[in-house]
Amino acid sequence: MRFLWSNARSAMQKNGINYVNCLKSIAGSALVLLIATACKTSPVKQGFTNINFSNLYQPSETLLKPDVRFQFLTHDSAELHYKISEGQFLYMRDSEIDDFIANVELHYAIVTGYSPPVQILDSGSIKIKIKKSEQNGKIIGSIPIEVKSNENIPRPLGLLTVKDLNRNLEYSFFEYLDRSSNQSRTFFNIEDSEGNPLVNKYFYSGDTICVTHPGSEKIFVRYLFEPFHVAQPPFSNSQEELNIGKVKYLGYLVKDSSCMCLEKSGFYLFQIDTTSLEGFYLMVRNDDYPLINRRNQLVGPLRYLTTQREFDNLQANEPDSLKFLADQFWLLKAGNPEKARNLVKAYYGRVQRANELFTSFKEGWKTDRGMIYIIFGPPNIVYRYNDKELWIYGDDNSTMQYRFNFHVIRLPFSGFYHVLERNDQYRYIWGQAVDAWRNGRIYSIRDIKKEQDERDQQIRLQRQPYFWF
Repeated sequence: MRFLWSNARSAMQKNGINYVNCLKSIAGSALVLLIATACKTSPVKQGFTNINFSNLYQPSETLLKPDVRFQFLTHDSAELHYKISEGQFLYMRDSEIDDFIANVELHYAIVTGYSPPVQILDSGSIKIKIKKSEQNGKIIGSIPIEVKSNENIPRPLGLLTVKDLNRNLEYSFFEYLDRSSNQSRTFFNIEDSEGNPLVNKYFYSGDTICVTHPGSEKIFVRYLFEPFHVAQPPFSNSQEELNIGKVKYLGYLVKDSSCMCLEKSGFYLFQIDTTSLEGFYLMVRNDDYPLINRRNQLVGPLRYLTTQREFDNLQANEPDSLKFLADQFWLLKAGNPEKARNLVKAYYGRVQRANELFTSFKEGWKTDRGMIYIIFGPPNIVYRYNDKELWIYGDDNSTMQYRFNFHVIRLPFSGFYHVLERNDQYRYIWGQAVDAWRNGRIYSIRDIKKEQDERDQQIRLQRQPYFWF
């Protein structure tokens, strides 16, 4: 690995990127506008706990998929960095002589959390007009934010809604902001060699990044050798080991030479104090992540459907034979090639979506939420609280409930992470879902509702008859 010297810090200047002038308008009602389509009452009084967030997890063909990152400059101030592809918007013109224009609004807010009472710490909106160009560039910008210091609010909640006014389409983004320690990832600044903020969740081999910290001249870099483990089944009583593992010290970056080339795929740990666990990970890939399109990516996600012996046998084979073995697995379960193709498309489609949604310090499909998403599909009800996220499948009033609680914990090296509250009672419904996949059926909400209806019918038939006379 080589460290590259660069002092380029000229923000908003890069070839091939269309930057626009933005007008910031601060308004106390911006938070209400931000979620007006989701809640008809004031979120300041009601909070967000009565909002169903399941639409964020549904398979969607929407073109609005911005990359967003919040960064603290001090405990009282921050910046919201965003990157959006120009091709995601609809361009219209008033007449044949006019230019095609996209009209975009960004609404943001910093609030105290999901649970009531909710206090707005800062809010505002930005209007952008984008002139259509032959090259599909990127809209990259930063918004200054005020975040009042409060010891009772160690992790405020950042919200951003991007709205395409021409097609009346919007996308909402939510993120916890960790200011409990100035060594957390939200205090690190990540830029490219031209000084533009980087908002990626992951990077690729060969990328160059520049990392600085407002409170330190040096940034120490270490490389992790061992990959992180796959999530345990929901009924397991063993706890996930959330530790750093074996690392190699690579050197350090300084402010006048803060750039480095990520030559090798793997996990990089950036810290300002090597005696502490605090810092942040970057995942670097040498494939098309989050896509699943390589043979060596097919076997890993099968861990959720196989026994330990089956999985060990699959992994014991040569890499060149993995695709053939994965194909044989699905063909055996499906019974015919057409059905096998449908199973593969559905299963690995969920794996890819889990990568897009839940990537943290490890691949999205390896996380607890990724595991549940892959096996059961997207939930039809999602509630969020300050300390947890609740997923509900099917009818919540059924005697056979499918409810999964994911507790929000803070990891010193990765920010906030969702950990499933495991329970032995999940053993039955997990077995039902896995058996469906192994018997050649795509398991989904439809299967869950059918099982709930059958169970409720059995309960009703077992009850003693009730006579009112």
